Amino acid sequence: MKTLTGGQRTVLILTTIPMIAVGIGGAIGTYANASAILHRKETALGVVAAGEGATLVAALVMIVVTMLGQPAPHTVRAALWLLPLAASTMGLAIAPSVTEAVVYALTPLAMTASAEGISFLARRIVVHRTGIDIEAQRKNAATMRRLAYHRARAARHPRKRVRKRSTLRVWRLMNHVGDGDAQLGSGLVQIQRDRLTEGANAALAAMLDTPPALPELTAEQPVSREPEPEPGDFDDVVGTALIVAAPELGHAPATPPLLGREPLHPTLDLHVSREPALSPTEPLTHAHGEPAPEPPREPDSDPGADDREQQIAELAARLRTGERLTKSSAAEILGVSPATAGRRLKDARARAGDGTGFYP
Repeated sequence: MKTLTGGQRTVLILTTIPMIAVGIGGAIGTYANASAILHRKETALGVVAAGEGATLVAALVMIVVTMLGQPAPHTVRAALWLLPLAASTMGLAIAPSVTEAVVYALTPLAMTASAEGISFLARRIVVHRTGIDIEAQRKNAATMRRLAYHRARAARHPRKRVRKRSTLRVWRLMNHVGDGDAQLGSGLVQIQRDRLTEGANAALAAMLDTPPALPELTAEQPVSREPEPEPGDFDDVVGTALIVAAPELGHAPATPPLLGREPLHPTLDLHVSREPALSPTEPLTHAHGEPAPEPPREPDSDPGADDREQQIAELAARLRTGERLTKSSAAEILGVSPATAGRRLKDARARAGDGTGFYP
């Protein structure tokens, strides 16, 4: 809650004193006018009490209620104008001439001006300290009640003429919603301020936004375009692809040897049987997908070499049919370790490629 500073208190006091003096002057003038005409001081005092005195009571009630943060009753506000009006009427009645009638009628209004001025200052002091205008809230509440009533009557009343009048009344009441409500005005202004801020922020972001800068590449950091294949998988994939393509192409030009790869040399202690190479015009004698018959092998006195030859021949036959083999699948077929299966698969690829011109 805000407090009044010393300067504000001084200004309020200096402003209130003339208002009180004006009210007292109006009461004294009314008393003098009535006393001069009626020639009785008691009667003149009663006239002042009925006019300015009653107005002073209504003004004091309104000031106290306002200082308590409550709206003033309608009867009190009406009394601030009706009682001086009654005193003016009495002045008109007792005035002997038109000139005096005007003076006697205007004199009681000094108390009304004094009371209204002091009550208005009291109301503004409360609004300054609490930030709440009770009188404005009362007016807005009454406006909203009338607005709701006429809106319902415009929608549901059985008579068309009444609905039309209520509709027009609703539009007139809408013009008075929020009158004197500083909080409503500040809230609407804050909403518009936020919207303007968001719009300006979006516009500036669209104008000033730039894509992030890409890091510069140095000679020590070459860009890798494709992932390098693993050594073991590379051998399997290349060899299988060449064998699969061989039956479809018939023959193909010799593929240059891969860089960094050593040529395959047949084992000297093994008896390797080779199949004759097919010419482009010579048709294939076996159907695609069926294993080719194994070439005749010379008897071998070594049982281990015989088993190895059988394994190599079986793998070579599978490769000729286009089956893709790896170390793992060859190990499962032959029932040997992956290392042994890798060696058998290598020899089988060499044997299967001898007749086609491919060198995996």
